[in-house]
This record gives sequence, C-alpha cells and structure tokens, in this order.
Amino acid sequence: MSETDFQRYICDACGYIYDEAKGDLDSGLEPGTRYDDIPDDWYCPLCGLSKADLRLLPEAPVASATSKAPAARPGKGKNKGSEDTIVIVGAGIAGWSVAEAIRKRDAETPLLLISACQGVSYPKPALSTALASGKTIDDIAEQDALSKAAALNMDVRTETRVIKIDSKKKRLTTARGGIQYGKLILALGGHQRELPVAGDAADTVFRVNDLMAYRRLRTRLDEGVRHVTILGAGLIGCEFAEDLSAGGYQVSVIDPTDYPLSSLLPADTAQELRQRLQEKGVQWHFHDTLDSVEHSDGRLRAILSSGEALVTDLVLSAAGLVANTQLAEKARLAVNKGISTNNLMQTSSEHIYAIGDCAEVDGEIFAFIEPIHRQADTVAAHLSGEEEPFVSRSPLVRVKTPSYPISICLPKKEDRSTVVEQIAMDEGRMNYIQGDRVVGFVLSGALVNSGANLYREIMG
Repeated sequence: MSETDFQRYICDACGYIYDEAKGDLDSGLEPGTRYDDIPDDWYCPLCGLSKADLRLLPEAPVASATSKAPAARPGKGKNKGSEDTIVIVGAGIAGWSVAEAIRKRDAETPLLLISACQGVSYPKPALSTALASGKTIDDIAEQDALSKAAALNMDVRTETRVIKIDSKKKRLTTARGGIQYGKLILALGGHQRELPVAGDAADTVFRVNDLMAYRRLRTRLDEGVRHVTILGAGLIGCEFAEDLSAGGYQVSVIDPTDYPLSSLLPADTAQELRQRLQEKGVQWHFHDTLDSVEHSDGRLRAILSSGEALVTDLVLSAAGLVANTQLAEKARLAVNKGISTNNLMQTSSEHIYAIGDCAEVDGEIFAFIEPIHRQADTVAAHLSGEEEPFVSRSPLVRVKTPSYPISICLPKKEDRSTVVEQIAMDEGRMNYIQGDRVVGFVLSGALVNSGANLYREIMG
C-alpha cells in the first residue's frame, strides 16, 4: 500500500466512516493515521463502538476487459435500462449499500440507480449529532452521486422521480421517460409521520429525514432561532434535543408518553436520561401533544393539548418514520406497514426486491443500518444465484446522547411475553432473561462501550 493509498472503514451501527486520509482530529487522530495505528481504546465518535467493530469499505471491483457492463455515465443521463439491467430506486443508505453489495459479487451486470434527489452518499445518523461535533453539511456528505457511481462502474440518474412500476412489462415510468429493468430493487425509505397540527404556522413544522431537509434546518437555525420545540421523545427526538442544546439553543420536547424512549427503555433508565438532559436545559412536556402553531410577533406560539402555550422559533417533528409504500401499492405489490417481502427480500413480484426503511420482513421493519447492510447482502447473493436469507434479529441500538449514552438490545418481539427483566450486579446494566439465557440488555453510562461484545455473545 502506498503512502497515499488510503482506505475507509465503516461502523455498521451508526454509519460513521473512518477515512485514513482525514483521520479523526476530535479524537486526536491526525490525517493519514492508518486503521492499524488507531489505539485500541479509540471509540467511534458517533456511537461509541470500538475500532474492532469497524469494517473495511471495499473498493468497487474493476470490470474486466471483456466486461459487458456499460461505461458509467452518471448524472441526469438518458440510460433507459434494458432487460439485463438491475435498477435500484432510492439513493439512501439502503440504495447505495445494495449497489456496493452487488458490485462485490458482480462487476459486469449493468446497474442503474435512480434518485429523486441529488443522491449524495452520507451517514444518516450523523444528522442528529452534527451541531455538537461542529460538522457542517459538507462535513456530513461523504461522496457525490457521480463519483460514487463511477467508482462502482454503474450509472445513476439523479433528480428523476419514478411515477409508476409496470411489473408485467418490467418497466418504470419516470418524469424523464421510461426505463426497462430485468430486476428491480426498491430502496424507497420512509417519511416523517405527519401529526395533525392546526394553526396558521402549521406548514412551518420541520421534518428532517434526509440531507436536503437537514440543510434547510441548518439554514433556518442560522436565522436568529433561539428556541426549538421538538415533537417526540423517541430516539431521534432525544438525540436532536441533546445536539441542539449543546449547540446553544433552548429546547422543549413534547411527547404523549410518560418518559423519553418509552418504547425502548425501562422506566429507571429513561428517567435518568430525562434528568441528565434536563440538567443541560432541555424542558420536557410529557402527557401532552401539540394542538396548533400560530405566528406571533415574529416568533411562533405553540399551543399544547394541556392548554399550555410555548413561545418558540422553530418546531421540529421527530414523531417516527412511516414506510414509503405508495409506489408499491400502485403497482399492486403486497403492502402492510411496509412493502411485504420474504426472507430473500423479494416482494410479491419475484423480479422486485425491497430493502431498508420501506421493507417489511416477518411483520417488522428494520430501520437501522446493520440490518440494512445484511438485507443488501441477501439481495446481492440472490441476484448471483445464491441464497443467504435475511435473519430477523433485534439490532444493537446506540442512543447518541453524550450526557447519558445508552446501548440497547431488546429481545425479539415474539419472545417478549416470556422474558423477564433482571437488574445485573453492575450498575448501569439491565438484562432481559428468558429461562437461563440473556436475550437482551440495556447498558448506560460507562458500560455502553461493552455493548458490541455483549451483543455478539447473545447473537452468536
């Protein structure tokens, strides 16, 4: 390896990419620091996993001289596909992950990715931690669509919205013309749940689920915002509350439940998180919802269901994701909460796959990076004539709240009725027990960095 032949490593838990060329200055790693030279006590700056939990991002294989793959012509090109082309719709983590997985196995088959946006590759979990870490939009973006497509010897059509799927003719209708496919992979993602909010400022509520929306949020924050109201005390709501308060903003969080992360955490852990963030200035409004938002003297007046009124400057929705299924529904694919697939990620049409936030396997949507990577590997294997079925298992979830970091592995849904909670001897650890086995855990504080090893022990 030459002095300039740097490599990149990815943390599957949060999407952080360690680039040897850039290093990690916040952690004392100068640009040019090789992975092998990273100290063993270094931890991922986004989620706290260890150096050993990063994996090498492989370079795309170079097509042979006899390759049948077309030269990459990325951008707003006129590639109309073919009966041999694998077409991916969506340029989020799922879309690019499946493109990479396919190219690891197959350097030749024509591959086309279609994106309604600019298709920039970036680690989505970084959106809720960027302010505290001092990252700009440009710092978050990893690679533009044209460069990434060229590296993968594939084509990309950006700013091209798919309007219709004809599964019988294997054809897509887009705003820029028709596209033929041999196999189709839907990586459509999800959208922020829309809450019923009244008032003449209801249309100002921000919903952030991609880099473009986050860019708009950062622009708005720079326009004299002092106070931010967050709707939802789930994972993203809590991470944004910490990040915004660390960025110098006053923050209020509204949630109808009893405490933060109520669907993931036991009460004691959740209340400790609540207290730690409250000490940072976060104001909580539980057992409450937002009824209306009105313009008021250059600011906003948020009226809660309890009757309380908050004077704020910006309302940010973090009410959870809903799978984007409209395109699949119009194509008469089987749809439930998400696009229904089998464990090979095939939809009800055998030539169409779905992965990521839009896909439902065994009645569950897996909206975390680690399972999305495994889904991508499953699809790539099946397209190559092999079978590596996707295994439904609870992900390791890291709550990126530096005031009180938490790692969570919940028991499988089907097992939860037979699981009991057991407080371990170590302070900051709670086990979920089934019979004589540990089948899940919650780690907090200083113990969070042992989560990856414990997760491997449980999952085998």
